[in-house]
Amino acid sequence: MSSLSEERSDPFVDRNRPELPLEPVRAFAASTYGLSGEFLQLPSERDQNYRITGESGACHVLKISAADELNETIARQIAFLEHLRLSDPEVSVPRVVETTGGAPMSSIAAPTGEHHVAHCLTYLPGRQIEQLPLSRALLNSIGTSLAHMNRAARGFHPGGIVADLPWHIHSLPRLAPCLGHVRGKELHTKLTDIVTHFETSVQPVLRHMRSQTIHQDVNAPNILLDPENPDTVSGIIDFGDMVHTTVICDIAVSGADLCAGADMVPQVCEIASAFDVVLPLEAEEVDLLYDLMCARVAATLLIIAVRNDGPSPDGYMADQRGSYEDRLEVLLTLGREQTCRALRRACGFPVRVPGRAPDAISDMIERRHKSLGSALSLSYGDNPVHVEAGEGIWLLEADGTRLLDCYNNVPHVGHAHPHVARAVARQTSALNTNTRYLFGAVLDYAERLAALAPAPLDTCTFVNSGSEANDIAYRMARYATGNSGVIVTDYAWHGITAATAPFAPHGRIQGIDASHIATIVAPDPYRGPYKAGDGDLAALYAADAERAVAELEASGHGVAAFMIDSAFTSDGVPDVPEGYLKRVVDTVRAAGGVIIADEVQCGLGRIGTHFWGFDAHGIAPDMITLGKPVGNGYPLGVVISVGSLRDAFGNATDYFSTFGGNPVACAAGAAVLDVIEREDLQENARLTGEYKRHRLADLAQRHALIGDVRGTGLLTMVELVRDRATREPAARETSEILKHVRGEHVLVGSEGPHSNVLKIRPPMVFSRDNADQLVDVLDRVLRDLPQ
Repeated sequence: MSSLSEERSDPFVDRNRPELPLEPVRAFAASTYGLSGEFLQLPSERDQNYRITGESGACHVLKISAADELNETIARQIAFLEHLRLSDPEVSVPRVVETTGGAPMSSIAAPTGEHHVAHCLTYLPGRQIEQLPLSRALLNSIGTSLAHMNRAARGFHPGGIVADLPWHIHSLPRLAPCLGHVRGKELHTKLTDIVTHFETSVQPVLRHMRSQTIHQDVNAPNILLDPENPDTVSGIIDFGDMVHTTVICDIAVSGADLCAGADMVPQVCEIASAFDVVLPLEAEEVDLLYDLMCARVAATLLIIAVRNDGPSPDGYMADQRGSYEDRLEVLLTLGREQTCRALRRACGFPVRVPGRAPDAISDMIERRHKSLGSALSLSYGDNPVHVEAGEGIWLLEADGTRLLDCYNNVPHVGHAHPHVARAVARQTSALNTNTRYLFGAVLDYAERLAALAPAPLDTCTFVNSGSEANDIAYRMARYATGNSGVIVTDYAWHGITAATAPFAPHGRIQGIDASHIATIVAPDPYRGPYKAGDGDLAALYAADAERAVAELEASGHGVAAFMIDSAFTSDGVPDVPEGYLKRVVDTVRAAGGVIIADEVQCGLGRIGTHFWGFDAHGIAPDMITLGKPVGNGYPLGVVISVGSLRDAFGNATDYFSTFGGNPVACAAGAAVLDVIEREDLQENARLTGEYKRHRLADLAQRHALIGDVRGTGLLTMVELVRDRATREPAARETSEILKHVRGEHVLVGSEGPHSNVLKIRPPMVFSRDNADQLVDVLDRVLRDLPQ
């Protein structure tokens, strides 16, 4: 790092602005550019600039650079302006005016014999910000203009831009010697800390950020406003500080130089959010804004200090010293965490909050009750999960705590999978409409998904959720059979619509008509009425289907469908006797009913051994329903059926779903299939699932509370009992374990008729290391569980 000694400043902060007499400049303008008229010198730190107003009223700006300004630097500025003009003519920046000989720049000799590079630009009319209030509309216009300019700047790569200027944020460490000119111990300490932090912690990160050529000096003197509408930016001038660096530096400079006072950060948020609408920012860029603004303010204060100290102070920006010290105080008082939260919130990124303040959690719960209703269930009520982001197998709480998610099957291929996220974002930016129009996405996805189903299922009906899929499947079954009766298991769960809610016998609202529903006992050899040694378990359990069929026929409903979650998830994922489901299917079909396989929780490779849950039982359904995981959380549900059944139902009912099968949903669904195939997630489910169950079985040898471990692939259940002989359900202990496991930063759920079964149903990217962490946490919790 540069020495922080209190010696004289680095010479590169001393500007060498030319001071040519006016008459030679007039003569040069006339001979080189053919310009004459009224000459008005414009303020500038290191150039000698004149606005030339001709007799016709046309205005130009003649810029004469310092003698030590490299020709290459001016050539790049000119090339950049030309690039912006060609990329986006709507970006309002000066245009280059060539010499009478057609050259983009020239040279003028000073009386001292030095030669200065000169170039000429068109003059942009407009008023400057000066003391105008920074209204929200103006801040938005500034952010929007910055973004349009940066978008137009993409692709400008003239071999890099190396300009030796103190104003470039990357140059902050080179200003370290200027600390010797800072008066006041407290300010000296603050600036020293910023310089040190920048070089050690910020600069290394900047090297990996998205970079391009940027203006890097869009502040009050360089912003022009529309005279008729002072809340609108009409132009941006002065490209003397342009540099190749990270994009976010443009916002940092504008925020640090324009915004001030108590509203400084909210004002920067307005600029950043407006920029983000046009040119989306990355979370890492937003998180750097605070440090970059601190760096800009620190650099300004250091330059002011060195330019106003010593034997020949020039008074440069001396009148602004106080305002920049105030800006620094605002930023340091607010701090990085609070500023980052405000900026993240403004740009729509997850917000992380350090610590878990009880008051803040209580406030959120109160707001939740008011806005969402107090009846909405909240997991871990005493220690709720406040999540703001997800990543693969992890959920990130607002304070940054990582939670191993062993519960949520909705993000089937992992939370925020980048391939799925990109597919959704790209399709959203291109088209989202309904299926009354032709577009390729829905056809490609439907054909691909149907090809994964067993013949003759070949047609997809798209809806927005698993509940809707089961609703439509039931309606199709009623139309096809002329019957209305449905058979489900005792503890089934198939949705929340008016049609599917009655399919959940134990969660049914009192008074709801369920006369058309017949339940059968789940084939559970561990807790059900028939256990090992009782005979042919498949036949014994399947016989209950004959009773259900007789019941529906006797009531006049008949059998329309048998709707089954092939893994019997809500029933606790029992070890289903081989051949059981085939017997039930045969019974239902003999009664005229159809088979609806609800694959929401067990399909798409989750069981490892097969892509579909029903395949493991050797049956072929008449319809497959999907929801939740099929879009990795994006609203998407599907019914896969025979085309003739779909056509007959559609013709009779004129069924249509406005958003079902929209292009974005199809993009999400296709991306999920991509990830399953490319990352071989079905095989991962098989291998990791076997390893997980093996480790859980070992755990059962050490803890008598574990009565049974069962499941397949990444769908595993651990049944807890108080006594292995009586198999008394340990419901209270299960609830306690969930709380303690959550305290160890692991999430699992509970299931089963007695709420005593741990449900382990993680995203498909679950690994052996994740399994080890889960089992180790369970081991500690079970060992320390109060008796």
